[in-house]
Amino acid sequence: MQANNFSTNYVLHKKLRELYCLVKDKIMKIGIDLDGTISEYPKFFSLFSRAISDAGCTVYVITDRPPGSENYIAQELKHYGITYDSIKITSDKAGFIEEEGIEVLFDDMDRYFRHLPPDVAVFKIRQKYNFDFNRMLWRD
Repeated sequence: MQANNFSTNYVLHKKLRELYCLVKDKIMKIGIDLDGTISEYPKFFSLFSRAISDAGCTVYVITDRPPGSENYIAQELKHYGITYDSIKITSDKAGFIEEEGIEVLFDDMDRYFRHLPPDVAVFKIRQKYNFDFNRMLWRD
C-alpha cells in the first residue's frame, strides 16, 4: 500500500513540476551558453538544467565553438552533468534564439544578446573580463 502511495505522489509531483514551466500551453525554452557560463559554474548549471528539464522545459546549449565539434561538446556536457535537449553551434546566437522562440538566455557576453527583443529574459554571467570587481561595476 505504501509503495502505491509513493508512486501516486511521485506522478502527481512530476505533473505539477511540468505545469510550472508551461507558458500558454507551450513548454518554456531555455538557452544556456557553454564557455564562460556552464564551464565556469558547472555545479549550478548541472542542478539547474536537470531541474528545468524535469519540469518539462527544453534546454538548448548554445555556443560559438567551431562547427563539427558537437561530439566533443557532448562529452564535455556529460562531464559537467548537464541535462540538455539540443546543442547549437552558431556565431549568431540572437538569430537562433529568435528563430527557435527561446524565452530565457544565460550568457556572459553582451554581443550575443545585445540585439535580442525585450521579451527574451537575459541573465548575464559575471566574469573577470566583463565585471570590474575592484570598482564593482560592469565593463562596457
